[in-house]
Amino acid sequence: MKLVLTPDMTFESMSDCISSRFPEYKTTIKRNPIAKFQYIEVRKSGTVGIWIRVFEKKGYVMLINTMPSPLVRAFLGGLLLIAFTHKAQSKVRTEIGEALKEEYKTTDFKT
Repeated sequence: MKLVLTPDMTFESMSDCISSRFPEYKTTIKRNPIAKFQYIEVRKSGTVGIWIRVFEKKGYVMLINTMPSPLVRAFLGGLLLIAFTHKAQSKVRTEIGEALKEEYKTTDFKT
């Protein structure tokens, strides 16, 4: 899911918005150690979560399904597990996406 980036969509404000609306999800701001980009990890469980990346030059925010736990990705992250968790991950992505659209008065990004 891609959303149009607005000037007030910072990592801190999006993280605060998600934390206040969804206290059951663990939200953290992280940095990729190799590529050095920042992202927000929203974690429902070790196998269900999303990453939120900001692409300033392209003008959008991307919500990506993920398995937040590195151990799960390393040891159990096969196609079979992805097939079982995709629906739950997509549900979380949709919930968070709708909350961000409402909070920041933004829309889906059209390519």
